[in-house]
Amino acid sequence: MARPRMLCISTAGPVGQDIRRIRRLTAGLPVDCAIWGLDRSRSRTENMRAVWERLRQDRPDLVYLEGTGIAAGLPLIRAARTWGQRYVVSSGDPVGGFFYVTKGLPYGMVFGAYERLLYRHCAGFIGWTPYLTGVALKLGAPRAITVEGGVDLKTFRPYPAAQRQALRQRYGIPANHLVCGVVGSLKWVPRQRYCYGLELVEMLRYLQRDDVTVLIVGDGDGRSRLEARVPARLQDRVVFTGRVEEAEVVDLLNVMNIGFITQTLDALGRYRLTTKLPEYLATGLPIAMSPIPGFYDYVYPAGWTLPEGHPADPAFHQKLAAWLDALSWEEVRKRAAEAPALAQRFGYDVLRPRFAAFISDLLGIDLAEQAVSPENVQHGCG
Repeated sequence: MARPRMLCISTAGPVGQDIRRIRRLTAGLPVDCAIWGLDRSRSRTENMRAVWERLRQDRPDLVYLEGTGIAAGLPLIRAARTWGQRYVVSSGDPVGGFFYVTKGLPYGMVFGAYERLLYRHCAGFIGWTPYLTGVALKLGAPRAITVEGGVDLKTFRPYPAAQRQALRQRYGIPANHLVCGVVGSLKWVPRQRYCYGLELVEMLRYLQRDDVTVLIVGDGDGRSRLEARVPARLQDRVVFTGRVEEAEVVDLLNVMNIGFITQTLDALGRYRLTTKLPEYLATGLPIAMSPIPGFYDYVYPAGWTLPEGHPADPAFHQKLAAWLDALSWEEVRKRAAEAPALAQRFGYDVLRPRFAAFISDLLGIDLAEQAVSPENVQHGCG
């Protein structure tokens, strides 16, 4: 009996976290699986045509779409309408909410309509948070599951204290400093007047204690803006690393004492989790996070809720500084001890079986009758 054929598409391209997620989740799945990352050097129209032609020629039993970009989403909607092509969508953001918050109401309305069509015609939805899963069901997805962003627990782990101190010396950070850090894309959002790390840079202006270093890992058009906002007297208190490889991310997380996850309290921020959250926890890093549902569901008690307010607002920066001034090292160590256990739920050995059950139900596969080879689990689909 022929095995079902599944085409996996990453709208973010052939490299990066989305393609790694596809490979790890589909590892050992009893299907003939092809993985395709769209060519980001092509125009959106060219990618649309490429996706349409591949769908038309291959006619896979199921398409797994990681990301909601229209370059793949629109051809899938058309294929579903034309010959009943079945597909599942995996997303870490509310599409309409993202464009409403970052671009304004007209964009939010257009992409909100697209989001509704994408979910209404799909065979299933995979949400990176349960909140996104609920939204997808409300918008018309016939069935859904939550499969959060995963973490490689063998790679992301706490280092011994001596190794942490050696890494601090490498980056020029004093051994006794409380290191507050963030990892992410430093993309400036004009409408929000914000990018990751802004609140940490601005907070230093109001901070009374002198044993705090800010560590900002990542790159983007917001980096130069952040660097320009650091007063001359505080230059030695902020470290910008630029873009780094995954192996160095683990080192840098082990340098930190607190990982920050600041979200706007709106139609975007309340529904999402940063993909770095499980990596923070896995390296024993307590998290300071906006008071969104994800904190209570995934972080507590290994962290703290940040004050309410927009992260670009000076009043928020003042409240953040006041909180850090009152924070004790004992409290930091106490919260850090809770983190590694919470990270276990994000391991791929936990996420993969649930993903496999969902996909197998859609394809009519009885997993109990399938033999999954250790080689497939290790290497994944090709």
